[in-house]
Amino acid sequence: MPRNARHTASPSRSDRTSRALGVLAVLTILVASDPAARAHIVPPQQLHPVATSYRRIEFLLNLNPIPWDSVNLDLATIAAQLESFDAAGADDLRKLGRETLARVASAAKSEDTMLAADKRRLIAHRVLSRTTRTVARAIRFDLDTARANLADYSSASDHFERARQMWAAFEPAIEAAQPAEFVRLGECWLAMVSALGYPGLAGIGARQPDTATFHEESGEIVEYLDANFIDQVGTQTLGPTLARLAPLPGVARDAYPPGQRLPPGFNVNKQIPRPRQILGMVTRGVDERETPLIALGDMAFDSALIFGEPARSLAITCNTCHNKGVTNPNFFIPGLSRIPGGMDVSNSFFGAHANNGIFDPLDIPDLRGLRFTAPYGRNGRFDSLREFTRNVIVNEFSGQEPEPMLLDALVAYMLEFEFLPNPALEPDGTLNDRAPAAARRGEALFNRPFANMAGRSCASCHDPSDHFLDRKRHDIGTVRGAEPDSRDRALDTPTLLGIKYSAPYFHDGRLATLAEVVDWFNDRYSLRLTGSQRMDLSAYLETVGDGVEAYEDTVYTLASELEEFDFFLSPYELLVERGETNLIDTTFGTIAFEIRAHKWDVQDPANLPVLDRLAGLMDRARAALAAGDLSTTDRMVNEYRALYRSNAGILE
Repeated sequence: MPRNARHTASPSRSDRTSRALGVLAVLTILVASDPAARAHIVPPQQLHPVATSYRRIEFLLNLNPIPWDSVNLDLATIAAQLESFDAAGADDLRKLGRETLARVASAAKSEDTMLAADKRRLIAHRVLSRTTRTVARAIRFDLDTARANLADYSSASDHFERARQMWAAFEPAIEAAQPAEFVRLGECWLAMVSALGYPGLAGIGARQPDTATFHEESGEIVEYLDANFIDQVGTQTLGPTLARLAPLPGVARDAYPPGQRLPPGFNVNKQIPRPRQILGMVTRGVDERETPLIALGDMAFDSALIFGEPARSLAITCNTCHNKGVTNPNFFIPGLSRIPGGMDVSNSFFGAHANNGIFDPLDIPDLRGLRFTAPYGRNGRFDSLREFTRNVIVNEFSGQEPEPMLLDALVAYMLEFEFLPNPALEPDGTLNDRAPAAARRGEALFNRPFANMAGRSCASCHDPSDHFLDRKRHDIGTVRGAEPDSRDRALDTPTLLGIKYSAPYFHDGRLATLAEVVDWFNDRYSLRLTGSQRMDLSAYLETVGDGVEAYEDTVYTLASELEEFDFFLSPYELLVERGETNLIDTTFGTIAFEIRAHKWDVQDPANLPVLDRLAGLMDRARAALAAGDLSTTDRMVNEYRALYRSNAGILE
């Protein structure tokens, strides 16, 4: 039967019902993949190991550089899953992994960098094609086995369920390249669930399998697998270097649904409880509503709309990495992060045009006390915070050239970030009597000159009297140079203030604890510190890096978030006066998105309609602004403010 022949006839009631249920299931998947439909805590994806590894392989193969070792690990995972029923396919994947590592090593030795790039892409295409074909065959095997064993419900349902779970490997690509097929095939899977029948409980509620329907629906899946993933996969011509490698041709680089663009294993959730943010002007009694430039910067810091794709659709913001201006120790994206709490910021995923072709992930820095810590960047490459901020927007996250007022606002906001108060430190950075004895002993070691450090002490670079900085760059031996004896290994001296709460340590986050930092310096420079001396020095760093109330004392954040959104809206009149239409639009869009992302935190679900109305008012204000209807825009803003203030006491 031709693929779509049965869809041209008038469907029966059961057909229509199953189709409706299928569409409902697909819509549920679509809604679940939309960040605006989820709470701001995104649960990890629960997929079959084959689907998990396949999706990750597809993501990794589109990076530059490609983390081939990680690709090989995922190939091994798929092979292990297939071993029991497809030993030949499992062996083929293991062989593919070995051959790939050998080819990559050979290509890396090429002196012709363009040739090496072409080889890399050809190898990636080959790996994805063969892995796709192997996974597709595994799905077909399970479907064929289920079809042949419909009389045995347990066997048929087990094989069907495994096939369905592995099918998730291909769903994002199908949805992006062939959305109509995505819906149609989703209907097929749903119809098969019913057609499997049910043995009942002690015979009660038993239903016989619908063999004809199961064969027909599974036949469409098998036909699709044959046509797209088994017979034809890998035959398409490679496109331009920046085109996306995908199991189906025609998938645009940013076409995947937002929830599917990051690979399984990612975590962009912020920590709970949240770090306590200290804004200098607020601690001095200033209402943020009266500081419109700072309030605008606060909004921009929380807005994905200042970035380009894919960060915008993934709702990545400055605050995602720098939670409340501090660090996000949970942040992790396979292929871009080596360990949680860091990322390669010159990567080909978020900023393809600014990719440097090197896997060089950096630890996410703490931004507290930012106005004291110039220069900026782990290697101190930016003297100006404004220049550094523009680079993050335009180069790291592919945003458009920001309006001057937006940069002014972001800088004004970040300059208000204060260090945590530390009662153990005097104004000159020395410890007082409130510091523990071990820390005071460690302070003497911190200030002791060491012959193996050219007569310098730890305090020579981390000057206690100047926020534990010297504002210089030093080569301490943690960076591999471009070639022997090159002079490109120096890093900016980081402050030690607040470091108790910003693990891991070093520019690439290689060390998990401050004790490991002390051990590293002791070994690197042969300082010959005793065990007790190392403990004292660690105690000193812990004390210097400590602070009062580092975290908020509640996990309930909705009320404070809504108050912050009210701050976001406070520059509205100034922006209207200055004709900053783009910034007004960004403000409205950011508030609407943030309300929807945080509304599930509400403790009384009866208040959800109020939150929906608040978000809707921002949507309507944004639409009126786009239409040039400023009177309606003003009215929506005023209604939002009135609705928020009349409900602020109950929205918790």
